[in-house]
Amino acid sequence: MTKQTSAQGTSLDSDLETFRDDLRKASDLVVRLYGGLDRARVTPAKSRMEIASLFDEPFPQEPQPMEAILREVENNIFANSTLYLTPRFLGYINAGGNQASVLGELLASAVNQICAMWHFSPAASEVERRVIRWIAQFIGYAPEAGGCLLSGGSAGNPVGLAVARKQKAQFDAASLGMRGGPPVTVYVSQEGHASLEKSMVLLGMGRNHLRKVAVVDDFTIDLEALEKQVTEDRKNGYHPICVVGNADTTNTGAVDPLDVLAEFCQKQKLWFHVDAAYGGPAAGTEAAGRLFRGLDQADSIVVNPHKWLYVPAEAGCILVRKPRALRDTFQVAADYLREESDAEGDGPLDFKDYGPQLHRNFRALKVWMTFKTYGARKLRAAIESNIEIMRYLADRIDQSQDFVRLAPVPLSVVCFQYRTTDISVHGDEKYLDGLNNRLSEALEKDGRVFLSGTKIHGKRALRACSVNHRLRREDVDFLLDVIREVGRLLIGKAQSA
Repeated sequence: MTKQTSAQGTSLDSDLETFRDDLRKASDLVVRLYGGLDRARVTPAKSRMEIASLFDEPFPQEPQPMEAILREVENNIFANSTLYLTPRFLGYINAGGNQASVLGELLASAVNQICAMWHFSPAASEVERRVIRWIAQFIGYAPEAGGCLLSGGSAGNPVGLAVARKQKAQFDAASLGMRGGPPVTVYVSQEGHASLEKSMVLLGMGRNHLRKVAVVDDFTIDLEALEKQVTEDRKNGYHPICVVGNADTTNTGAVDPLDVLAEFCQKQKLWFHVDAAYGGPAAGTEAAGRLFRGLDQADSIVVNPHKWLYVPAEAGCILVRKPRALRDTFQVAADYLREESDAEGDGPLDFKDYGPQLHRNFRALKVWMTFKTYGARKLRAAIESNIEIMRYLADRIDQSQDFVRLAPVPLSVVCFQYRTTDISVHGDEKYLDGLNNRLSEALEKDGRVFLSGTKIHGKRALRACSVNHRLRREDVDFLLDVIREVGRLLIGKAQSA
């Protein structure tokens, strides 16, 4: 009797009725958040110090009531978060999430699976295995492909390069380190993602051995420059192993000529890795599908469901045409981990052998629920809508006198400058750079819309991007109205000063 009382006293569980009531209150909080999206600021109004002060409290020693904690979540956390949920968030490449995957996150947390070994998480492992096939099918990749879910493209790209090194380095880098053979080189355009440079550092291949190849006018890789660089490197004792094709540059959404790159890599005996973290899901659409010819010929692909499949972060995916290559790269034996049978056939699959992580949460459930709830046709229609509306924004910019577009719009990124209706300043690059730099900061403080900033051909640009299924034409109309209003205020203040 004493032991039973002691066990009950140390359990962290409340009774089930209380837990049900807490879940209801939490769900009510989520519904209120979604119900207020049309009125909410995109960015919080408080300063960093004001927000920090809300959480300036002693380390809790005693229990606190859940109702009070949920009130703090709503008043202090929800109210001071950048809301990717709203279609007026047009910065970076952050999706607005979807309701089915919100439920998926809750259910995955409840069952708390560790997706490392099959016998740790039998159903979760099979769900992830199926989701990997569905992602490959959705983007038109090889049906025999395998892979795993990761935190995002910044985790997927080093996995892709690690597999490329294993397959193409011609020495055992895993055992000998990078001093065991000639220096290896990897190629990507100057518009390639920053995670590739970080990958070279993490893998010990060296950031200087990432060759950043020039681009042509539409920001896709210069094929002649690529071939010249590979030839020169071989003459100088380097060992090229991989070309990375961009299927969605972050800056402009440019998609490299993947079919030509695939042919080049086949002739040169190089691994062909495609960074399709953002753009990959658009490969199956009529609006943009033609841009992705050759994607199916890649040796490996990174694609992020937490971008254009509208799944909340974190949910990235690495796909490899021959799944065995992942196991050859990452499988390590340990006495405390039971080894399962070969997963090439119908045997159980241990995802610990497909990437660098051992402890992995049940990311696949929210992706699985997204596919099942909405279906491929509805998801593709949402992507098509994003592309159409952002091209509409580009058209509105082209038709205006006070804006100028700075890059093509192949997907859903629009880069442009606000240049005012005063044509006398339209050629003053220094003035426009300063104005747009200040404008980007002022818009974030204003809070009604959110844009990121970048540089295009050395010019300071405003960058709008949407991977949000809630986006409507009136949202981008509103965006231009707010930019004009905030821009005029900035100019007026500068003149009065």
